[in-house]
Amino acid sequence: MAVTNNLKDIRKKRNLNQEELAEGTGTCSKTVSRIECGTRNASLEVALRMAKYLELSVEDIFQIEEP
Repeated sequence: MAVTNNLKDIRKKRNLNQEELAEGTGTCSKTVSRIECGTRNASLEVALRMAKYLELSVEDIFQIEEP
């Protein structure tokens, strides 16, 4: 099972750049970039922070891809 996300789409719809999202969630822009392109999974803490900052549920941002 892989974890996928639509973070980049959400971020762009809200006119946020990676640095703004990183600042708002206590991460760095490289982390945001890696999560968006799928080379890194968000930790539970980062996923929760992103959901809270974006006022969405974690499931609205991250999905488990079934085989």
